[in-house]
Amino acid sequence: MKNWFTAVLALVTIVVAGAVVLRQEIPAQAAPALAAKTSQASLKAFDPKVDALLATMTLDEKIGQMTQAEQGELSKDFGEVETLFLGSVFSGGNSDPSPANTVQDWTELYDRLQQRALKTRLKIPMLFGVDAVHGHSNVVGATIFPHNVGLGATHNATLVEEVHRLTAKEVRATGIQWTFAPCVTVPQDERWGRTYEGFSEDPALVAELGAAAVRGLQGTDLADPLRVLACAKHFIGDGGTVWGTGKPDGPNKPRFPLDQGDVTLTEAELVKLHGQGYVTALKEGVASIMPSYNSWKGVKASASERLLTGLLKKEMGFEGFLISDYNAIDDIPGDYRSDIKTSVNAGMDMMMVPSKYKEFYATLKSLVEAKDVPMARIDDAVRRILRVKFAMGLMDPKRNQLADRSLQASVGSAEHRAVARQAVRESLVLLKNDKKLLPIAASVKRVHVAGVGANDIGIQVGGWTISWQGKAGPVTKGTTILDGLKAAVKKDSEMSLMIWRLGGTTLLTPFMV
Repeated sequence: MKNWFTAVLALVTIVVAGAVVLRQEIPAQAAPALAAKTSQASLKAFDPKVDALLATMTLDEKIGQMTQAEQGELSKDFGEVETLFLGSVFSGGNSDPSPANTVQDWTELYDRLQQRALKTRLKIPMLFGVDAVHGHSNVVGATIFPHNVGLGATHNATLVEEVHRLTAKEVRATGIQWTFAPCVTVPQDERWGRTYEGFSEDPALVAELGAAAVRGLQGTDLADPLRVLACAKHFIGDGGTVWGTGKPDGPNKPRFPLDQGDVTLTEAELVKLHGQGYVTALKEGVASIMPSYNSWKGVKASASERLLTGLLKKEMGFEGFLISDYNAIDDIPGDYRSDIKTSVNAGMDMMMVPSKYKEFYATLKSLVEAKDVPMARIDDAVRRILRVKFAMGLMDPKRNQLADRSLQASVGSAEHRAVARQAVRESLVLLKNDKKLLPIAASVKRVHVAGVGANDIGIQVGGWTISWQGKAGPVTKGTTILDGLKAAVKKDSEMSLMIWRLGGTTLLTPFMV
């Protein structure tokens, strides 16, 4: 019983730590070297094959490779995959297959889409992306691992790599080959609502664990059928925006305090504090990167040629492709045509345009024909995308590009859940032990557990779980803190649940009477 009470109090502290990051000074040591070209060179090795294919492609086929649509926005027969030569689709945080959110339905969805892609003239397979950010977390029955704030608390790179290896396996069990992870943000203000998506406020720890996550997801060979394409995000500075500069919460509404705001650091400060996760991810061979919603000195990252082409591609040596965030180009000042022109010319390679994919396709084609977007920029973008597809083995005519259904038994398996439990145990953080209350005496007979989250698995697993921002209730199977205590304490101990809310914040605080 002592161990369980200790664990519960520790769980309380990590819940608190997820919302309140302890302030610390940035380490004074020199930042790691910026270049990561050695590990990225393997992608360029495919350029002779890529260039041969590129020479056979029409402008329509090239633009199709640069277009990513949301699967739920396609027609029922997915005909646009063929007519627009779509190179990629994705499922948003609230987008599931029909008729149900099961492993089988996800697999059928993937196979149907891929079969459409394989019917195009050049038979270039598509990439399917999901936000598998703490397990294959949109899928009912998948293993749910701790969020990055919890994994950061483990300080265990080996464990973080294993968590992401198993995540990759469960994603591949549904056929999908790309996850928008890891998030290597370095949160500097605990009031930011997405703080929990970062490993730490310490750039050195983010660099270490971000690299481990990429190794777990991609392995040492992108063609490994048990691994997935990783996507480091959000480049760059999403955890360092200035209070009061966030995105307006709709027309004529106030701004969010921090989210999608502006970063005012110098470039050297930006790289030293917010760039180290990308340095190490690049060294591990990460082959896709997602630019951020935030601005740097008033310019949206998705519109910044200095950040995307100058810093990331030229100086840091990134040879993979950039994928924009969800409708991110819409936030660039100007109309949609100028948004596309600005972002593509700045260096964006693939656009996540959930519902406006037809408009994007037609507009980009028009921009190229008007010479507002150089053909060389289109070829560079498509070359980068095809580079990754070749490296992943997607262009291998002998390889089956449909789902390997033999992997489905691994989804939510006892082996994977055991690693998730280990990650939870190692993520527990005891902030203090006043008056040496711990370990709690076995003689305690009555225990109160306070807070709605104490008996709600939906709240405990948090955002990006079945739905985008998560929700209360039994969204997935699991043992709540209260259930775990009841199963562990002595039969003659009294257990009760008290729900406390102060100022809209739930207090989850076990105490003894």
